[in-house]
Amino acid sequence: MSDSEGDALFAPGKARWLLDGGLETLDAGERQMLLVMAELAVLHGRSLSPEEEEVIARLRSDATGDYDAKDVTKKVTKLVKGKPKRGTKPFTLPADLRRLKKAKKK
Repeated sequence: MSDSEGDALFAPGKARWLLDGGLETLDAGERQMLLVMAELAVLHGRSLSPEEEEVIARLRSDATGDYDAKDVTKKVTKLVKGKPKRGTKPFTLPADLRRLKKAKKK
């Protein structure tokens, strides 16, 4: 992955904000989701700044005992890349939405 300034893990200044009290404003689910996204970025080869590493360390220490980054990563990867189960129907728009979509094209 690219490590350019524009490709930072967090928006500019956000890592510092998280360390300066922003983490406490997030609920447990939001902190875990942030940790999952950060862990995925690290697993995919992203280099982290010292502040980003500190944020991830704090998120890991705050995570409850049932959190397993590798398990979550495996499940998310399966969800995103997995094939549909046999017998499932593809998603189709309801008739009203299809009609509106056709009307928009005209």
